Amino acid sequence: MKRHYLVGYDISDPKRLAKVAKTVTGFGSRVQYSFFHCFLSNRQKHKLKDLLNKIIREGEDQIILLPVTEKQLKEMEFLGFKINLEAEGIIIV
Repeated sequence: MKRHYLVGYDISDPKRLAKVAKTVTGFGSRVQYSFFHCFLSNRQKHKLKDLLNKIIREGEDQIILLPVTEKQLKEMEFLGFKINLEAEGIIIV
């Protein structure tokens, strides 16, 4: 079963930052510069975490995978322009 995740990161090195951004892009859609929406199965989540753990340095970098429900996605508030957080094949009404 797939779940929605908001993935954010703070990476101290520009080269690692680019690698992390490219990796997460393969799993989801950018919401803000270092913030993505991903719709992942448990297997995809573990693969993403494995790939990211190979890139980051534990004492210098941080990544958060925040699970969110469809209800929470619908209740999100945006200031400025709104990003569409619909997962492929799923319409959030």
